[in-house]
Amino acid sequence: MGHAENKRENIERMILLLQQAGDDGISMREIADALGVHESTAHRYRDEIEVRYALEEVGYGRFRLDRTQTLSNISLSASEALTIYLALRRFIRQTSQAPDFMISALRKVTPALQRPDLVDALSESIQHLQVERTATPEHKAVWETLIRCWIYRRVVRIQYLGLNKTAPTEHVIEPYLFEPMPFGDTTYLIAWSRTRNNLRTFKPDRILRATELAETFEKRLNLDVGALLRNAWGIWYGEPTTRVELLFAPRVARRVMESTYMTGEQKELQPDGSLYWAVDIVGTLEILSWIRGWGHEVKVLAPETLRAEVKRDLEAALELYR
Repeated sequence: MGHAENKRENIERMILLLQQAGDDGISMREIADALGVHESTAHRYRDEIEVRYALEEVGYGRFRLDRTQTLSNISLSASEALTIYLALRRFIRQTSQAPDFMISALRKVTPALQRPDLVDALSESIQHLQVERTATPEHKAVWETLIRCWIYRRVVRIQYLGLNKTAPTEHVIEPYLFEPMPFGDTTYLIAWSRTRNNLRTFKPDRILRATELAETFEKRLNLDVGALLRNAWGIWYGEPTTRVELLFAPRVARRVMESTYMTGEQKELQPDGSLYWAVDIVGTLEILSWIRGWGHEVKVLAPETLRAEVKRDLEAALELYR
């Protein structure tokens, strides 16, 4: 690799480091160590970066990229372009309501794929998304308020229409994280509800109105959202785990073996070709839908409550055909 190309890649990596720096920022020494260059070289890179981007000095000698800064000139290899293409295609397929900013983001990223076949296919999908599944102005306003409050750690008041509810309830929340469901098209906002004094999840599609408040917040001490979600199949957390054990029929065993559905899952092929699958999770409501999708190709071994519920579902389905 030539000197010019090596320098370009180092500057791109440095921009990412500055973009990903937390509230405490990152020092030139830390950047130099990450890039494997002398600290003076990192300072020269910083001078070049500041020509294009605004940096914030959040502490003595510690910097981060301005969080409102727009990044451009993304350079992707063919393999990286394919990775982004596949991720965006999945996102488009699973999005039922797309606010304008999502459409705009997709259009801005697409040219970076460079390959005409990928660009054309993705552009066609984006156009279909915009025509068929665009969000209402009200839904867009909710998203923009939530994102702004998440970025700047602002408290927000929401009117939330829960599933099977006829009237909305009000929550004053601290938005912590947006998290997609493992399957389906659902995204949830994980937030601390000051109204309920606990961590809760909210589906943005069910938020009728969001109002930014003047008050800011700091994330609560010892609250590790990643750890809370580690044993959650969907959005359930904060409760004891339950051991779920399933037995998949031989004809679908290979398909299950090829995919990873949950962190910590166990898989054991049986002598008859069937597959034993087990995992410790918090809450069984979300995994129930997944189990139903396998129909008669899976048998619930444990827990007994889940086994009984699936059995009732299958018996009820059978009655429809009698």
